[in-house]
Amino acid sequence: MTDVRLNVSEEIGVARSGEVVVCGVPFAAAGPVSVLVDGAVVPHQSLWRRGGWAGLAFPVSVGARASAEVVVRPAGEAGPPPAVTSSAGASGLSLTTGVVTAEIGLSPFTVAIPALGVPAASVVLVDGDGVRHAAVVPDGGVTVTQAGPLLAEVSLTGRYGSSWGFRARLTARAGASSVDLSVGLVNDDDAAESEVAEWAVELDAGPVATAVTGVFGAAHRGAPPYAVQHRGEGHPRGIFATSQVVGGSGWQDVSDPDYWSRWEWAELHGRQAVNWLVASRPGGEDVTVAVHRFAENHPSDLAVSPSGVTVRFWPSDAGALRLTQGAAKTRQLRLTGGDDRRAGPVLDSPLVPALRSAVPGYLPYLPERYPNLESHIREELSSWYQSGQSLGFHDFGDSVQGITTGPRTGYSANNEHDALLALSLHHLRSGERAYYDSAQAYADHLCDVDLIHHSTHPHEVGGLRAHGRAHVHYVSARTPDGPVRTSIDTGHLWTEGLVLFGQLSGETRYLDAARQVADCIVGLVDLGWTRPEPGPRNSGWPLMALCAVASATGSSVYLDAALRTAKAAVAAQHPDGRWLMRLGLADDYCAWQNAVLLIGLARLQALSPSSEVAAAFDAGARALLTLGRNPDGSFVYLSRFDYRWANRAALIREALALAFDATGDDAYLRAGLAGGSRWYRPRTLAPALSNDVAEWRGHLPFLLRAHEAGLLTDLPDAG
Repeated sequence: MTDVRLNVSEEIGVARSGEVVVCGVPFAAAGPVSVLVDGAVVPHQSLWRRGGWAGLAFPVSVGARASAEVVVRPAGEAGPPPAVTSSAGASGLSLTTGVVTAEIGLSPFTVAIPALGVPAASVVLVDGDGVRHAAVVPDGGVTVTQAGPLLAEVSLTGRYGSSWGFRARLTARAGASSVDLSVGLVNDDDAAESEVAEWAVELDAGPVATAVTGVFGAAHRGAPPYAVQHRGEGHPRGIFATSQVVGGSGWQDVSDPDYWSRWEWAELHGRQAVNWLVASRPGGEDVTVAVHRFAENHPSDLAVSPSGVTVRFWPSDAGALRLTQGAAKTRQLRLTGGDDRRAGPVLDSPLVPALRSAVPGYLPYLPERYPNLESHIREELSSWYQSGQSLGFHDFGDSVQGITTGPRTGYSANNEHDALLALSLHHLRSGERAYYDSAQAYADHLCDVDLIHHSTHPHEVGGLRAHGRAHVHYVSARTPDGPVRTSIDTGHLWTEGLVLFGQLSGETRYLDAARQVADCIVGLVDLGWTRPEPGPRNSGWPLMALCAVASATGSSVYLDAALRTAKAAVAAQHPDGRWLMRLGLADDYCAWQNAVLLIGLARLQALSPSSEVAAAFDAGARALLTLGRNPDGSFVYLSRFDYRWANRAALIREALALAFDATGDDAYLRAGLAGGSRWYRPRTLAPALSNDVAEWRGHLPFLLRAHEAGLLTDLPDAG
């Protein structure tokens, strides 16, 4: 087997020493592996194996703005790994990095780190009536998910009082003087919407004499009590949110010496607070508290008092926090021994490996060959950042549809067409960190806000919300047993992005979410689910979702549901190869919805070939080519005058690429090249939305086939 080659780049200007990197690598071979960093074998920890990928943890040392080369190969070819001199371990209800040990209490939930002088950190929720609820974890709510030698994790589930779910994860990395605490809040109450007055982590750090914090790069030391308050008041969309320091006394500047030479550039980003605070105690060691994505997940407070530090994930003065039934939110913080002003930046930007080989099936990164095309892709990313990367606590990681009038004004985009898959592919092919960060934000939003963790409608659990204000919009749907009320739609259930990002990030939470979506679809198949007048996509997306999870888990349950879905879809195909959809008084043809179903059938055919599915795919692809086009060569959206959408539906291109694979007929490629730039979002049109980003999930496989066939040319130069 060939080596898997990765590149680890340090991009924020902070040297890393022995940072434990967690990632997934495409490594299908069974048996142990060896990991080499800059040619030297390093210890590693195998986290999981699934779907042709392996989850690994290994240490990397790299200088500021430098890079390290990583090679993963079958064990034995690189010699034995070096002895592990420090380890991360989990035993009983404690977690140790080899440097510090965290002791875990369950009723109420607390985390004590004696070496840092933190007697107890507790997670507190204040309900709408002002009653404080400490998180409580039952004995059965503790799971050790990793146990050294490089990475140890303990997951916990419990409750705040009677109405809110609690979840947490403690992570320790070998040799580190820090422990990470991830905290989740789940609205599993039966009310349609519930309120929280405040949600916070309170750290009893003993007497605090002074504390250091900062705003846009300048660090200041003051005497408590004071709070760094971050709010989304600097821009109507939440971009460039502002911070202010409230309270404190005896302030003094403790900035880096070169701060004054670079303050203007920091100010251009708004008055942004740093995401860390250092508490200094008389005669004791300093403690640094860093909050992941502190500025983006506003409103947030980082407060210090004479007796400790409080991280308010939702502060009381921000008004009531209202969460839709089944919604959740997860936040993370890091506790570090000593004065570590780089703990926050490192928490927000851990080392992330980039795959150096081309991603099979998708256009490789070829800026020299196609400079305008690659420039257009990067322009989409910049526009995407402007549209939806800092919307605040509820919406961070999502975007809002570009609709300014009518009943859908303000509707969330909700990962339309699996934008997460496109962002993950962009990172894999280019190695650009911005794509990874954007994909992670989107994946976290999917796992929390869009995923339905609880519902009084049992069929909804595990599904993803379709579009709506505050991420929920209920409609009527039909089943054989009568109508139901629901906020999900089988044309809006995606897992491919969650599976792929879970594989490349190494984090199991994303595959767990994808499995929940697939379980929901299995339940809907059992229920005989239909939306009013469903279109072909209502079978196509479930087929893709089920096949992705079946491939990643090897479970026949998902494959069986996919086979049943395909059987029903094939039975609905018309003799001319088309699938029609109801719109108003007439059945109509939609090329891109047919393309979605064709992609789903192709995914199933790759897992479980059958002559029936092959024939249906071939007929549908031929119809797409011969009956699905307008006189000018563009593809039919719908024949109604008010639905004459442009060619820009790259899912059609994805189906054309798969049809070319099945038949070898380059007429499919030529059809997808016709129209040139009409396939792409016009430059400088408006901020990109998830629909625009998701287009590339279809463009990239099509462009690969056109490139290999010698048919692909670069986009015209917009300048």
